[in-house]
Amino acid sequence: MILTPQNRIKDYTEKGWWGTDTLYSLFVDACNESGEREALVDAPNRNEFTSGEPRRLTFNQIKTEVDRYASIFYDAGLRKDDKIVLQLPNIVELAILYIALSKIGIIVSPIPVQYGKYEITKIIDDIRPKGYIGIASFNSKNFTEGIRDAFTDEHILFSVGDAEGFINIDKEGLGENSLVDSDAYIQSITNSANDILTICWTSGTTGTPKGVPRSHNLWSTMAKAAYHLADTQKGDILLNPFPLVNMASIGGFLFNWLICKGKLIQHHPFDLNIYLNQLSEEKVNYTIAAPAIMNMLLNNTPLFENLDLSNLRSIGCGGAPLSEWMVKTFQENHDITIQNIFGSNEGMTLLSTRDDVEDPKLRAVYFPRFGVDGFDWNNPISKTVKTKLINLESNEEIFSPAIPGELLISGSTVFDGYWESPEANKDVFDNEGYFRTGDMFEISSDATENKFYKYCGRCKDLIIRGGMNISPEELDYLLMSHPLILDVAVTGYEDELLGEKVGVVAVVSDGTALELTEITDFLEELGIAKYKFPEDIRIIKELPRNPVGKVLRRELKVLFS
Repeated sequence: MILTPQNRIKDYTEKGWWGTDTLYSLFVDACNESGEREALVDAPNRNEFTSGEPRRLTFNQIKTEVDRYASIFYDAGLRKDDKIVLQLPNIVELAILYIALSKIGIIVSPIPVQYGKYEITKIIDDIRPKGYIGIASFNSKNFTEGIRDAFTDEHILFSVGDAEGFINIDKEGLGENSLVDSDAYIQSITNSANDILTICWTSGTTGTPKGVPRSHNLWSTMAKAAYHLADTQKGDILLNPFPLVNMASIGGFLFNWLICKGKLIQHHPFDLNIYLNQLSEEKVNYTIAAPAIMNMLLNNTPLFENLDLSNLRSIGCGGAPLSEWMVKTFQENHDITIQNIFGSNEGMTLLSTRDDVEDPKLRAVYFPRFGVDGFDWNNPISKTVKTKLINLESNEEIFSPAIPGELLISGSTVFDGYWESPEANKDVFDNEGYFRTGDMFEISSDATENKFYKYCGRCKDLIIRGGMNISPEELDYLLMSHPLILDVAVTGYEDELLGEKVGVVAVVSDGTALELTEITDFLEELGIAKYKFPEDIRIIKELPRNPVGKVLRRELKVLFS
């Protein structure tokens, strides 16, 4: 399935920005060149959160499983351009399934393990998948229980591990000619680098969850940016602690791993001690971490001062503002470069790397103005995108420093639009084809030669809790049906560790008491992902609104300070 207009494909291909590689072709290249090299490793605590002992696989061993999985899907009736929802923790099977599904041309819609029946039902309605792949057991619970009800008998359900009503892909037998038949089918189809590989999910700039289709080429360009950011070298060892469902992990690790023909170390769920031991014992060259984790480490140096981190060249960091002190201390005291990342599933790509911004204090705060005439940067992605700032009131482009405006971006990393959302797409692209990111930046001062962007905040009120996007409008809508609530609005409030937490501000009848547990119990009954749950509550007489009735969320935030 190709959604990108042919004139865009032609233009970017002729410029050399896009090529012919697919995820599967990159994997085949890695097998041909490095087949016997150890390539994929489970977290050492795998058996504590799901079934099976930790596994360590070479590229050739992965290929055996890729071929087998592809044959199972073919036998089950899946074909090119069918869509399948993929929901697994970070285990080796997750990376293998991406490759196997890519081999047969199936579109993958990856979702976090935190998603429940409510979110999955909405995804089913939006993209109409043919099947689902999940984990049978997670954190000592039957993970598929409850989720099964979201599907009909027409859906083909697969699991890693035994689950009632699901095909166990590890035990499913193959027919006598399954491998031959599936390979013959694969030879008969064309899997282009411009075919859609994934439909990821984001609250984006529209407030409600939207599907974000990305082709192999769109992912490859993001991976090239990550390759440069990580100073990746052939055979590198990469430690991925983020859920393998979005930009940071798919572009930064899954593709990057295959391009460098190295080793991908999985980590799940986040455990600081296990993470640090993996960095040391696996001799990791590159990883990624939330700013709060990096600050915590420097405040607790005994946690890592006796570990061997001599192979660790750099750490990607983003999702929240970086501390100048943290970036400077890691660089000067520990010889570890912190690279500043600002990105999104839609293709927002600002990267502040050491070869472009040597001063760690500047790198913590500023991003190079990629794609702006007059500035030259080392990251190759800077040559394939254009960015500009727009004044939200006048809609005119900003050229002067210290004036906040919305960042718009176009080019090789930017998606073609949300899945089957023509009205939303009219709003998120301007008349020149630039994507409206919803993020506010300003141009840096004359003292920096106006070379940088500085992040100012979000144009809208999207809550980012521990790197996960949460739509306050979605929670408003759900909580309005609570029997004790007369009026309600959700807002984010600052948290040192997670960046933001969710707070709920409610109006109730006189004499009525409403506890936080009544809110969370209500949302749990609806099957809402727990990371969206409010963690504090305020009861007020009336919500603040502007003259046209819009809730003033900025005034709600102060209630939690």
